[in-house]
Order: sequence, then C-alpha cells, then structure tokens
Amino acid sequence: MIRAALAAALLLPPRALVAQHDAGQTPAVSEFVATVREATTRYRDRNVAITDGYRMIGPDIPSLGEHWLNVPMLLAGTVDPLHPPILEYAVIRGKLELVGVAYAALVDSGAPPPTGFPVGNDAWHFHAGTVNEESFILSHGHVVQASAPGPRVAVLHLWAWVENPAGVFATDNWALPWLRLGWPPPHAAAEDAVGRAVALAAGGGSYFAAVINATAHPDSLGRRAVRDVLARAKTDISATLGVGDSGAPPGTARLASAARQWEAAWDEALALVHHHK
Repeated sequence: MIRAALAAALLLPPRALVAQHDAGQTPAVSEFVATVREATTRYRDRNVAITDGYRMIGPDIPSLGEHWLNVPMLLAGTVDPLHPPILEYAVIRGKLELVGVAYAALVDSGAPPPTGFPVGNDAWHFHAGTVNEESFILSHGHVVQASAPGPRVAVLHLWAWVENPAGVFATDNWALPWLRLGWPPPHAAAEDAVGRAVALAAGGGSYFAAVINATAHPDSLGRRAVRDVLARAKTDISATLGVGDSGAPPGTARLASAARQWEAAWDEALALVHHHK
C-alpha cells in the first residue's frame, strides 16, 4: 500500500525572490511563512538539499518549477512544518532559485489531510495512481479525490520565497513564467492565453507537449508534429514579446499578440493530434 502511495507522489527581486505576501494575510499565516523561510534558507543552495536526501521527481512545470522530494520524510508518518518533504526550484533570470516548498503525507482515501497548518483542507490536493509523468501532470493543479480505496498522497504548497498572486498556499503560481524571463509579474498573473504564451517563451514547450500527450495520446508522428508546432510558436512568441531585447516587460499590445499566437499554435497542435490518432 505504501509503495502504491509513494508511486503516486512520484507522479507526482523585483520581488527579489522574497515573497511579498497578501495584504489580507492573517498574522498566523505571516508568522508561519516567516518561520518556514528561516528553516529552509539553507536549501537555497540545492547542493545542500541533495546532501540531505532530496531528489528531483516529475517534469519542470511552468507554474510550479521542479519538485525535489525527500522520500524518508514522506514516509515518516508525521508532517513537520519546519522540514518540508518537497522543495521547489526554478531558474530565475538564469539562476537556480528556491521558490517554494510543499508538504506531503500518506493518507487513506476519504481521510482528511494533515492538521496543524494555518489553512483549510481545500488548500490541499491529492495524488493517486501509478508512477508515470502523465498522471503527475494531470493531477497537479486540481484537487483529485481518489475513488478507489487505499492510500494517497496529500500535498500542500507554500510559496515561501516568491509571491503568488493567487495566494501563498495556492497550488499553481503563474507569476513564475514572468520571473523566469526576468520580468515583474502582473498582480493578476493567471493561467490564461497570456500566461501560457509567456510560459512557452520561458521554456515550457516540453511541459505543454506532455499535457497533450497525456490527454490526447497521439501516435509518434503526432507527438513529433506537436513538438514542432510548439517550438515554432516559442520562437514567434519570444520575438513578439521581445524576449532578450532590453529586459523590459512587454506592453499590452505585445501581450495581446502573443496570446493570439499561443491560441493559434495550441489549436494547430490539437488538430494535428486528431489527425495522427
């Protein structure tokens, strides 16, 4: 049972990389975040994390970064807020940075997530399934209730090192693609056509291709065609946004054009998938 749940887990500044937390954040949450940041400062050096037993799992997700899991912590049976089982890293302006942490615990299906955190149960999401990249992609960003009996992995994200416009405990952080390109993110950064265009320009092509592969299951020719479309779109969108030109974030007109390019590329990729099934 534990092996199955562990498998699920494996499927598992301008804003100076220091979180500027929500104005409405409670004192309890602010204190919690400050405590966790102090406890995890040493892991800003990923070599220290590796020495302490953290290993990368799953893909680099545009709105989440890389997940580094400490398996013994996951299997410990308790969740210690000062020792998160998951660390999240992303390359920001060419430098690898610690952007957040996540708490993970094995729970039985139907059981609530761990207590002791200044947040409601709805902030947690669950991983359940077999170990493969596709289910990791499909379960992230959504609260997945396992229908079959047995253990699953409850996960709670904490954006302790970068701001998340959606909230410090939100699962996805769509400010990350902007930060990856060295731009201050908008206060309402979100998973819309603009956010996805920026994410593609920031190097998210492999992830978006994996999403299509996981949901549409194209044949090998279809997969190659999708990669080609996304690679071409990355080049075009990067030019439209002016990536690398001056370091200044793009204006409204450029963002709108990039969003249209993203939508056209996504539609083209999906059409190619249906043609190659």
